[in-house]
Amino acid sequence: MKKILDFLYPPRCQLCGGAYDLFYAGQLCAPCAADFRLNESACHACGIPVGVSKISLPHQVGICGACTKKPPVYDSCWSPFIYAQPLEWMIQQLKFNAKLNLVPVLSSLMSARLHQGLYKNNRPDAIIPMPLHNMRLKQRGFNQSHLLIKPVANALNLPININSCERVRDTEHQTGKNARQRQQNIKNAFTYKNEHNYQHVIVFDDVVTTGSSVSELTKTLKQSGVKRVDIWCLARAEKIN
Repeated sequence: MKKILDFLYPPRCQLCGGAYDLFYAGQLCAPCAADFRLNESACHACGIPVGVSKISLPHQVGICGACTKKPPVYDSCWSPFIYAQPLEWMIQQLKFNAKLNLVPVLSSLMSARLHQGLYKNNRPDAIIPMPLHNMRLKQRGFNQSHLLIKPVANALNLPININSCERVRDTEHQTGKNARQRQQNIKNAFTYKNEHNYQHVIVFDDVVTTGSSVSELTKTLKQSGVKRVDIWCLARAEKIN
């Protein structure tokens, strides 16, 4: 069936429409893939880009000045890409225009950057996608964070938990707000029942900007008995005020 569909509808790059040298679920050509900004030199604690490296580093290294003075409430943050064009456009198309055909290529991009020995000796109990409020979920029709992390979780043989954590406040969109406004907007937005007695979880969000949402969720998780919370995201924004 796939061969027939490929014949009738030849695969094309999602960005330029080219039909050659396609990678990442057969939806991205090599030249367009090269335009993505890798988050290779990032703070190990908050994941924020701290410099530009021309060498592909096997691990995130160092702690930024802000985290040295005040560490985040979560324990680490891993993000393979910087939130910049053309990835920014693709994520927005998925979230706000329901371009679900972008899920395979975005998940493949993330999977390709995972370290082979990640959590070899300290496997998390589960992955928790950033929850949406029920009203937002009904309007959008899907949770993009759940869709993006599902193929990655399956490849790592890690369970996904979408039932224990709930977003109880229908907060305004964080877009356009500064760090302080984002923090106030997301305050007390989540509830969590640690019915599985998780001690170590991964929270996945498609994009982390200031870290307000993942920080608030981490507080809720740790108040419920979770000892370690690692943040994963597809893209990490550069520092904003």
